[in-house]
Amino acid sequence: MKSKFVKSLLALSAIALASCNGKPSSSVDGGDSADTSDTPTSSEVAKKTELTMSVYYDNNDRHMKFIEGAAAKLPYTSCDGTTYKAGDFKPVWKAIQKNLNFKIDDVSPSGKVNIKDNFPTLVSSGFKANDKDVNIAQGNSDQILEEGGKNNSIVNLNDHMDKLPNFKKFLDANPSVKKTISSAEGKVFFAPYFDGFDDIERMMMLRQPWVEKLLDGDDLPNDLDDSKELGKNYTPFYTNTIDSDVSVLKTDASGKEVIHKKVEASKNIIKLMNDQTKLTGKQAVVLLRKYIDDTYATGENGATKVYGKKRSELFVGGRAVYDIDELVALFRCVRGNPKCLTGKADQVIVPFFPRAKTSDRTTDLYRMMQFFGLRGTESRNQWMYVGQDGKLVDVRGTQKFADVLEKLHQMYQDELIFKDFTTMLINNKEDYRGPLLENDGTKVNYTKWKEKIGKDGKPMKDNNGKTIMEPVEESKVVLPYGFATYDYNQTTTAYDAKVKGLGLVSVLPAAADFDDGKNGNFLHYTESWRSVKPQGWFITKKTEQDPKKLEKALQLFDYLYSAEGNRLMSYGPDAYLAKNEDGSIKTMDYQGRQVPVLSDDCKAELAGIGGNNYTNYYRYYLGGTFPVGYVKEQGMEFQTVAADAQPSLTIINKAIQHGVIEHVNHKTDNASHLNDIVPTTLPFTKSNNETLGQKFTNLNAAFTSKKDQVMTISKVVEEGWKVFDKFDFSTKEKYLETVNDKLKFNLTGFVNVYNEAYERYKAL
Repeated sequence: MKSKFVKSLLALSAIALASCNGKPSSSVDGGDSADTSDTPTSSEVAKKTELTMSVYYDNNDRHMKFIEGAAAKLPYTSCDGTTYKAGDFKPVWKAIQKNLNFKIDDVSPSGKVNIKDNFPTLVSSGFKANDKDVNIAQGNSDQILEEGGKNNSIVNLNDHMDKLPNFKKFLDANPSVKKTISSAEGKVFFAPYFDGFDDIERMMMLRQPWVEKLLDGDDLPNDLDDSKELGKNYTPFYTNTIDSDVSVLKTDASGKEVIHKKVEASKNIIKLMNDQTKLTGKQAVVLLRKYIDDTYATGENGATKVYGKKRSELFVGGRAVYDIDELVALFRCVRGNPKCLTGKADQVIVPFFPRAKTSDRTTDLYRMMQFFGLRGTESRNQWMYVGQDGKLVDVRGTQKFADVLEKLHQMYQDELIFKDFTTMLINNKEDYRGPLLENDGTKVNYTKWKEKIGKDGKPMKDNNGKTIMEPVEESKVVLPYGFATYDYNQTTTAYDAKVKGLGLVSVLPAAADFDDGKNGNFLHYTESWRSVKPQGWFITKKTEQDPKKLEKALQLFDYLYSAEGNRLMSYGPDAYLAKNEDGSIKTMDYQGRQVPVLSDDCKAELAGIGGNNYTNYYRYYLGGTFPVGYVKEQGMEFQTVAADAQPSLTIINKAIQHGVIEHVNHKTDNASHLNDIVPTTLPFTKSNNETLGQKFTNLNAAFTSKKDQVMTISKVVEEGWKVFDKFDFSTKEKYLETVNDKLKFNLTGFVNVYNEAYERYKAL
């Protein structure tokens, strides 16, 4: 499953790699990389090469240096024994300068500036900042490829591979990556960032204790609601009989076996629920429990129940084979029984909620669309997937996508999806995941917004083209309890350590039919696979005018692909790692390889000042997890997952290891295109870029992923088929006609440009 590079990366950790100037770099088993006991003299500092660098994440909290007023609580005394104050380099960047014997002149922009928006500023300035030539900076991969090819302003790393042995080794071991980061002419202008590599990224997580309480045992749970009526707008997605083996893990997780799934159309659980005159929470639970007993049974007259009294295992654990209709049925059971689950009859429960209100986070809804058997909704690039003919397909223009969009609207009508997810503000905080999971009944600010309509009857725009919103309802509300979300495991299950009995666990993807509706082969499948991220860092062409600066920049780029450099960026300096009695770094097994163990002091810091959010902890305090050229090691993230959630994540890892979960991968010779991953970046020509930039503005506007704008299909989920401004989505048919034919140029033309580049990619 793992690439040769990732398998061998930590195995090299006992080797002291030599630096390019012939001096040994810090030994992996040696002293703390952040040690300051050998403070250099002023004359030694003067001799050091200095690189002018613009390196950060997106705001003052996430810079190479500690900045006054940012999120880090200063002065900060870290577990390496050093007290840091504003203006100091964070531990990772301090160690990098020491290990490679150079200085960084930090010219990163201040304030809230994302990398994509900063790149044009750098270009227009001739790659200058503070009147200095910038040597190293970041950009989105498509921006870097276009600028490097058009203006010859960025170093082609192919010309210097002799100085990049570790980077070259990685690319040689992973040819699909090299294709992904290459220009149309085969040039490599940046070193890519990987937020993990060749591993699962996002997944569904839900509250296991609630599932067990509703479904397990002989007797019905107490306090089921038999008065409030549930909505029945959602109708069965699978309208034909399902008859398929589904791969699952063996009970001891040592391999895989199958559970046969046969559901006659007339006995679909949603149909059984919708046939009720009045569907209550209690009736929903009774129906689902009996359905599981009847459907998943073997032997004469179904005497042997596959799940026995543990009906929850249809959804949770390594033997789960639930499909989307069964999941919606579970959502109904959860929605309809607040007294049983929370002890409060008037408490609202929302079964599924996206991470936050912003457009880039509400796309969790569309990632989950793969549970309906859709591909392309969690693509690494746009909404593309590789079709049966080996060509790219844009799922947005397909009938099945429109059908599933309608299903999401039905779920929303039944109050199974968080209300007003596109416009809700809670205490002016962007992330409402936490409050939904640990709400104590406190009322919070609630603001419902709508688009401000001008005299012409159309939404008003500000000077930047953003839709102007205005409040239409302001009140104080008690937040609903959340049940399930689709997101990153560590940052979500971190709440297990905060809320007693929360029980958030990862579950296998829904078993789904990915065979064009033939219902012949149900499988667990995910496109959520860690690959090249859409950012990286580059060396400016001007740097080649100074051989010493160029050599140091190349050394830095290569260092992060070495065993030592990767460990430093992924786990932090050695002082943050546990040690054996002999002083060597303690390791543990992660997916069949040995990785460093974080020290107890480090984990205590993460839980304390980091709030159990490892990403923020590393960015705010260590300076890691930045979009610069390296492969972030996931063994670190696994160790920071809440203890209660680690077993379920281990099940996910075992399911991948034994082939229970099918997924896209980085191979170039897959037998089935189902496993082909769409490259994060494609080698577009200048003509391609001009076409994409000029002729698809309306198409891009309808499916924007900008944080402060609302994706039009999100309006469809909330409001149903309507005309939205210039987009006629009044019916499924009109939606398909608008997307495929009328959105300035058309979707077909858009896909043609991508396929032209994809053929070029395959030929590299």
